[in-house]
Amino acid sequence: MKKINAYFYTEGKFGKRIGETIDNDNEYLYSLGYYPTKIKKEDLPGYYIKYRSRVNWYMTGYLKTSGIVDIDYEALHINHLFKDDYLYISYKEKLRKEKNSWGHENFINYDTCVCGNDIVPIVLAIKDNSNLDISTVKQKIQDKVNWYRENCKNDYIEQFGDRNIDIFDFFESKRKR
Repeated sequence: MKKINAYFYTEGKFGKRIGETIDNDNEYLYSLGYYPTKIKKEDLPGYYIKYRSRVNWYMTGYLKTSGIVDIDYEALHINHLFKDDYLYISYKEKLRKEKNSWGHENFINYDTCVCGNDIVPIVLAIKDNSNLDISTVKQKIQDKVNWYRENCKNDYIEQFGDRNIDIFDFFESKRKR
């Protein structure tokens, strides 16, 4: 039996330079983007969700959505909906922030984070696979969508039409297809 316990696996390996990926055509996954395994994507339990994120240099990855203790979301209010936003995930303890030397508060104890368009599907998978209250994170994400609708109207209309949407209902309907 294969030992499957990493927070995430990637289809490829992080290279030595920022943004560099190697071995992307290997049938075996890399644990945490660095460590070769004998695990294939079809070996992963159903609580791993396929995703892409700039954090993983846009390699396809598989994130564990069970056993999560805490999550939080930080939105960046610019002309993208989720591209530069972050979902912080802790599998061990409640998330904490500390001020850095410039006075900005940052999470200090997350185990992994994700940015980009797969944030909402990941939150939905966490809802399904972890015993976690996600209501605060859902509200923060919906607040970002509402801000985007008001401040990036043309882009919002191009993506969702000229109606107010609940972003979680929107993604739930896509999951059921």
